[in-house]
Amino acid sequence: MAGLPSEIETDEIESRLFDLKALRMQLALAEDDPVAFENHRKRVVEIAMLLEEKAAIPAVKAQLAYLASMQETVFWEGIDLSSLEEMRRRLRGLTPLLDRQQRTLVYTDFEDEIVRVREAQIGYMPKMTGAQYQKKVEAYLKNHLDHLVIHKLRTNQPLTDADLKGLESTLVEIGEGDGETLLSSLLARSESPSLAHFVRRLVGLDRAAAQAAFSEFLSDRSLTTPQIRFVKMVIEQLTSRGIMQASDLYEPPFTSLHAGGPDSLFDGKEKVIEGIFKKLEAIHVGEIADAG
Repeated sequence: MAGLPSEIETDEIESRLFDLKALRMQLALAEDDPVAFENHRKRVVEIAMLLEEKAAIPAVKAQLAYLASMQETVFWEGIDLSSLEEMRRRLRGLTPLLDRQQRTLVYTDFEDEIVRVREAQIGYMPKMTGAQYQKKVEAYLKNHLDHLVIHKLRTNQPLTDADLKGLESTLVEIGEGDGETLLSSLLARSESPSLAHFVRRLVGLDRAAAQAAFSEFLSDRSLTTPQIRFVKMVIEQLTSRGIMQASDLYEPPFTSLHAGGPDSLFDGKEKVIEGIFKKLEAIHVGEIADAG
């Protein structure tokens, strides 16, 4: 007696949907359809990037080198059907490990229709995705803190137009032929009003520079312990976030020092809190003005 269909073990739906995506990539390759292939390729690269964040899982760790190689342009140059099949086998069992809200990357519609299959080569250079570009830019900025312009931004030094144009050119080169478009899209997605703002928010503000900006408050012996702690918290946040606005001081973690916010905490010392606001504005507006 055969078992009921419900008793037959099947793969995870995410694995089978990834199989379908790999098949469609093979069909697009065989039918010389670069547009369809590129659409699927970008989604697969995003999957590889998301899986790379799961390095603590042994099954993912074993494929880390392969996942990293998939994010490089050279991986897709001269790709063939057998290479796509290898990719399918390597990744299909990993896709169920993605967080539930990220698994939609694997899903697709079912409107394509298989007509025929023939061997062919795609004669085009695949483009870098926005996610790939962002990852490369962030890695570059974090690994080049001694770069003149990045150093100036971290230490709150004024920038020249030449400084910003030079950094912009470097980041555009990272995006290869689509660098300008990718950089503009990245700034728009991050809601950064300028390149300098984006960089500062990513690399933070040098602690020594932040302490120097607020040194007059740290040395003010008339301030209470909670008030000094508030100033130190501002320095800590600037060091990690790079950019702050006065409104941020009315939100956690600052509200943990006084439920009434900075106005109540510095009651009777309005000049001090106004001075802190002005310091934040000088750091923020000065950086934005340089970017313009």
